[in-house]
Amino acid sequence: MELFLPAILSDLLGRSVSFVVQRYREQCSMEGSVQQLHLALLRVSVTVEEAEGRRITNRAMLRQLDALREAMYGGYYVLDALTCGGHHSADAPPRRLSSALSRLNSAKRLCFPAGGNAAELQHTVDGLGTMIADMEEFVIFLGGYPRVCRQPCSAHLLLEKFMFGRHKEMEQITSFLLRAEGSCGSSGVDVLPVVGPARVGKSTLVEHVCHDERVRGHFSSILLMTGDDLEVDEKLNDPGDHGLIKHRGHDAARKSSLVILELAEDEVPDEGRWRRLCSSAFCKGIGSKIIVTSRSEAVQKLGTEHALRLKYLNQEAYWYYFKTLAFGSANPEDHPKLVSIAMDICTEEKGSFIGANIACSLLRANLDTRFWCSILQNMREYTEKHRHLFGKHPHDLLQKNRHVYLWRLAETSKVFVSYGCYQACPAQKEVPRITLQEVLSGRPAPRGRFEALAWRSQIPPCYSYLMSCSVQTPVLPRKHRSRLV
Repeated sequence: MELFLPAILSDLLGRSVSFVVQRYREQCSMEGSVQQLHLALLRVSVTVEEAEGRRITNRAMLRQLDALREAMYGGYYVLDALTCGGHHSADAPPRRLSSALSRLNSAKRLCFPAGGNAAELQHTVDGLGTMIADMEEFVIFLGGYPRVCRQPCSAHLLLEKFMFGRHKEMEQITSFLLRAEGSCGSSGVDVLPVVGPARVGKSTLVEHVCHDERVRGHFSSILLMTGDDLEVDEKLNDPGDHGLIKHRGHDAARKSSLVILELAEDEVPDEGRWRRLCSSAFCKGIGSKIIVTSRSEAVQKLGTEHALRLKYLNQEAYWYYFKTLAFGSANPEDHPKLVSIAMDICTEEKGSFIGANIACSLLRANLDTRFWCSILQNMREYTEKHRHLFGKHPHDLLQKNRHVYLWRLAETSKVFVSYGCYQACPAQKEVPRITLQEVLSGRPAPRGRFEALAWRSQIPPCYSYLMSCSVQTPVLPRKHRSRLV
């Protein structure tokens, strides 16, 4: 026994030393891979930024740009998960690399072999390197396209002025509008349905396309209509007197018109109303086209083209958008703890553009760890409360204009209730003075029911999103009231 004991101890010691050495090598390998990932993403970001500053018309190049952009979002998501892994908030468990990599893998952007995190991370770096090497011709061809005039400004200000994550969709609509010969159906006019859930950006996307100089020069007039306008013959015969024309071209010889039909909720025009629109005076011109925006899949039967379906941003792209807005002109690398908290807050927002702008305006104003943690805690309690009461996330309730119970940073015995979010007319200049950010931050609010400005978009058509709120005093159960007496 005395002979075996030293041998056992020696073997255990050898195994321990080997384990420590292996972990050290893995750690060094991980650190090196992280540095390589950071440098690769810098090169990718330069290429994407340069490409987005030019007016690309080649479809193959647009597909390459879209793939490069998605790889950049995924790479930054992994990098941020690695960077803030050791700086997670007290309420949140540490974020593991494997979960971030598995999310990236599930999106089918990069495929990882079986193995440890270090091997997977290195494979991510190699994948980005290969993609960069394959883009050499892409970068050369970029020089042949004209630049888009933009004023230099901070990244978060740029996002507030330009639509994020819809470059491919914008070029797809633009290509449909500028195409000389279409596939006219029985209506005799080309129709493109644009379908998607509420507040996903359908109207904003079409508005962006209509501001393009190429589109404005292609049509003699651009009209905006709703389902109700189809009932009035006077509007269809003489739309100029009813404020339907958004733009009138300088070329009077052109007779082609672009009609944008925005349908509310699940509205679908019947055969009579649709025939009335297609036979109207401004749809008879050669080359006239119609874009229909709706939440209902049923409108695709009206189209002569395959419907363009808009979805919410994936997690990686939404995180890139959220982080840029949350930190503003500050450098996220200088605040690793805040990056970790921001990733948790971003998850709670569930891809909402309005929610991201509301939350980020609060975060950007105060880069303090305690403040950000208090927002995260309130949002988690807010989400859990609605799942317990209604069985749904509050974002899903707001999508259906259902009321929700607002969270507040200040402790108060009163409850603030929202009765849904709706968008005001873009031409409406008068908006409530009180903002939703002021309500959430705990500032005094009006008594009774009032309206608060949730968010005012800087992107055309510049919708103002208002929220109807009220202050209520919670009714305590009888046993609690007896204790207070």
